[in-house]
Amino acid sequence: MIIVKVLGGLGNQMFQYAYAKALEIRGFEVKLDLSGFSRYKLHGGYQLSKYAINIENASTSAILLAKINRLKTVKEKSLLFDSKLQSLKGNEYVKGYFQTEKYFLEIRNTLLTQFTLPEEITNSTKKYKKEITAASNSCSLHIRRGDYISNSKAHAVHGTCNLEYYKEAIKIIKEKYQNPTFFIFSDDPTWTKDNLVLNNAIYINHNCLPHEDIYLMSLCKNNITANSSFSWWGAWLNRNDSKTIIAPKQWFVTKENEIACENWIKI
Repeated sequence: MIIVKVLGGLGNQMFQYAYAKALEIRGFEVKLDLSGFSRYKLHGGYQLSKYAINIENASTSAILLAKINRLKTVKEKSLLFDSKLQSLKGNEYVKGYFQTEKYFLEIRNTLLTQFTLPEEITNSTKKYKKEITAASNSCSLHIRRGDYISNSKAHAVHGTCNLEYYKEAIKIIKEKYQNPTFFIFSDDPTWTKDNLVLNNAIYINHNCLPHEDIYLMSLCKNNITANSSFSWWGAWLNRNDSKTIIAPKQWFVTKENEIACENWIKI
């Protein structure tokens, strides 16, 4: 058995699940360890249950037995793709973020099916969905502030995408598409409206669970992400074959990574 630890916000949870699902499809018996959420209160806690996922959760007794039997602990050493994390023997407890599609690109169709919402969406999400569907050239734009600003440790690791990044990304979209409509997602809507003034823009402002905003981002024909796994998934789940996705070249302040996909525009 391989047990994959799941922890963090929804975007991180999705990366960890995608990695685990790829292992399962390769023939391993895989379970998820959710025990850390008993103490983890940030970002809404565990949210993968909102999706049509089907990997079983490891029971408390299974996790305890794994510790007693000294199941080998394997930890991700960096944010770069590591093929060794795919070549396991089947008796490991694995910890990591797995933030590159290289771990699960080959099962994209499976993940597109499983990262769907089996429950009915809220009325406000239905409203924004209708507006996105009606727009001829829709483009999501995500501005992540929140703990990236308020938490000094998070800010030191992640930093934030500056306004010049968004202005350049918007310029690229406007040059490629006629009369695009921008759908603006942010955890700081007041700051965003004051600092990013756009014509033909709709600022998403509703009390909504994160999985529904990821869903709305994925419905847009094009995407501008922040340096955030949240909007990464909104873009990656976009099924438009001719989409343009723009992401920051510098995802972290110092950490080397391969998060932005190879076919995305990086600025």
